[in-house]
Amino acid sequence: MADSVSDQIRKDYKELKDWSGLSDKTSRRVYEHQSSSLEDAGDNIPTDERENNNASSDPAAFVVIYGWIYPSSEPFNGKKLPIQIRLAKAYPFLPPTVYMGIQLRHPNIEENGRMCIDLLNPETESEKLSLVKVVEAAVKLMDEPNTDSSVDTG
Repeated sequence: MADSVSDQIRKDYKELKDWSGLSDKTSRRVYEHQSSSLEDAGDNIPTDERENNNASSDPAAFVVIYGWIYPSSEPFNGKKLPIQIRLAKAYPFLPPTVYMGIQLRHPNIEENGRMCIDLLNPETESEKLSLVKVVEAAVKLMDEPNTDSSVDTG
């Protein structure tokens, strides 16, 4: 992995952790940081050669960031929901994927827990997203489900 990509991952991760600490001090907490596969990696970013297999459930194929989000709408108000943010080897050129850490019925969460956030669609051209914006989009999706593009449950 190129050093610049490694540096970008570490920079974005630090920004997310710093923002998490700030949200603790606001009137309404949005995100709480738990841990990351980066913390045990030292100078090595954990990846493998399965660049084209973004559907892999093997966490070693990604940098994985664990945390909790705090939606404000019913029925989630007052609850913390575990999420995983997975950064593929091609990050930041490919957007991260976000997974709910528990099984939950929601029109925009797939059976495997992947959150379908329009902002993270690789087909959508957008500016580089910060991990803070990714978390904010996940919270907004929980608070305001996108019923126009609900997951086909079958």
